Amino acid sequence: MGNMSNANISHHLLKRLTTLHSYTHYFMIDAPNLAHFKSISHVATGYSLKNLESIVSADIHFVIEYNYLQADATALFRGICSVRSLVLSATSLMLLSCEPLPVFANLMELDMRYYYGLIDWSSSDKGLETLLASSQLEKLYFIQEVLCSLPQKVPCCLLYKLKTIKITNFTDEKDCIGKAKNILTNGGALQKLTIRTGLYISEEEKLETYQVLLASPRKSKQCRILFI
Repeated sequence: MGNMSNANISHHLLKRLTTLHSYTHYFMIDAPNLAHFKSISHVATGYSLKNLESIVSADIHFVIEYNYLQADATALFRGICSVRSLVLSATSLMLLSCEPLPVFANLMELDMRYYYGLIDWSSSDKGLETLLASSQLEKLYFIQEVLCSLPQKVPCCLLYKLKTIKITNFTDEKDCIGKAKNILTNGGALQKLTIRTGLYISEEEKLETYQVLLASPRKSKQCRILFI
């Protein structure tokens, strides 16, 4: 899909939907059997999402420009909040700040490793807290910038449920290392922490950071640390 005034997608047998569009006025979906939804787009003026209770996974990437503060994706987030797996671009976190915030009660896997356009990390706090509030969350993947934006209060999912965490573009900045150590200290169910360092990090710096984290206290005795 390119530029269009309205997009209306409705079919009772539709199970998988991928949309690639730029500027759309109204975006409407009515698909009672939809299980997998992917969208790469600018934010539409309005959304209407109906009968999406069967949705299992969503992959949402908003392209955000200078007027992002005027964008409202509230209806879209509420329409997909029953998903178990969510890939969400870091830029889209800035739009997950609606009131009242949707509850992602079934969320088990969250991937926030990608971004498109401009980033204002100070606007992502509410979105992060909302997503990490899921008591079912077991797998978490994110870039270093998201790591630095994690709330000070330890999420309940980290205390009791999270088993796998992967951080990409990791650096040896003090704040990053401190947040990673906090994950190890509080991750009661954590089995594997994978860290992929930034391209400009030398092997010597990588080894030094690995040794620091390896020596850090771990709440979970089964947790393995993997540097790649």
